[in-house]
Amino acid sequence: VVSTQSGHYAGDQNKRLKSEVLSALSEIISPTESDVAKDSESADTHRYPSKKKYAIMMGFCGEGYRGMAMNVGVRTIEEELIKSLLKCKFIKPENAKELKKINFQRASRTDKGVSGARQVVSTKLNLPEDVETSICELNKALPDDIIVYDIIKATKNFDSHKFASSRVYEYNCPTFAMAPTLGDTWSGYRIPQVVLEKVRTVLQTFVGTKYFYNYTANKSAEDPSCYRHIKSITVSEPILVEDIEYIKIFLHGDSFVYHQIRKIVGMTIALLRNVTPSDYLERSFEKERLDVPLAPGLGLVLDKVNMDRYNKRFGSDGCHSPLVWEPYEEKVQNFKRNKILNIIHKKEKSTDCHSALIPLL
Repeated sequence: VVSTQSGHYAGDQNKRLKSEVLSALSEIISPTESDVAKDSESADTHRYPSKKKYAIMMGFCGEGYRGMAMNVGVRTIEEELIKSLLKCKFIKPENAKELKKINFQRASRTDKGVSGARQVVSTKLNLPEDVETSICELNKALPDDIIVYDIIKATKNFDSHKFASSRVYEYNCPTFAMAPTLGDTWSGYRIPQVVLEKVRTVLQTFVGTKYFYNYTANKSAEDPSCYRHIKSITVSEPILVEDIEYIKIFLHGDSFVYHQIRKIVGMTIALLRNVTPSDYLERSFEKERLDVPLAPGLGLVLDKVNMDRYNKRFGSDGCHSPLVWEPYEEKVQNFKRNKILNIIHKKEKSTDCHSALIPLL
């Protein structure tokens, strides 16, 4: 996965996509729409409302997509969102081909296969006054694995990436992956409390400001962006889904580098499986290049993007609504359960990807 993590990934990867946007959008706009874009004043008779800046509060299942960000020649979440906004006439075709005109920006990037339960996109839209009807229309146009919870009027300078104060990722891990005995498989394994507590103890080692050079890729040992701060890591009690038991690992941080969360989980699995020297964990935070296992992308979810920085400045100014998730919690949980976690579980059973990881440790 992670374009995961996306999480939010380092800004240098976002820059790489800017040169690809025009080419990608020229492919997703139909020939008719392209013709309209050439001469919108004469060819497009639709009367568009004036553009205003909005925050799109959304969720998506990443299965079958090559990440969140627009990418030439592959299916992405942003591509489907732009196509649906065009279909609903909430953006003009000429603006869809040049997204800088509408200041289109995601709060966090996610990689191939990674889902997002609570993601924020900032953009200018030609939205009618009846926002509720517009949201319903947009959801009908979107694939059923993408949902818009709300569209909220924002300040004219709102940028979802810049105003995102922190991100929370969730990794759904089958408990058999943490079993100390290599013979244990998913069929019937139940994690003992003593093992669960060891998982929690190991993961606490990653909390704080650490040097994550060995937990990413394509960075030099001197790159200061390898330093990342993790605010907290929590682990749920075991959850049984049919015959597979899972634990949920929640990681809350300002931002994450490419592969960071998957490698944190991979290192934890290796330590619990007793296939890694006891000093390997502490050494992994140094500049010596070490081989840190990469856990499967399946199970990784961008759980939440927090907009505390924006809310503190504008959320109570009397003109703008705070960008918070509580009003949509029931919708979020329903979508997460039916469209994200259900898909993760089905693919775990069909691919047995965590079992396939174990012999590679």
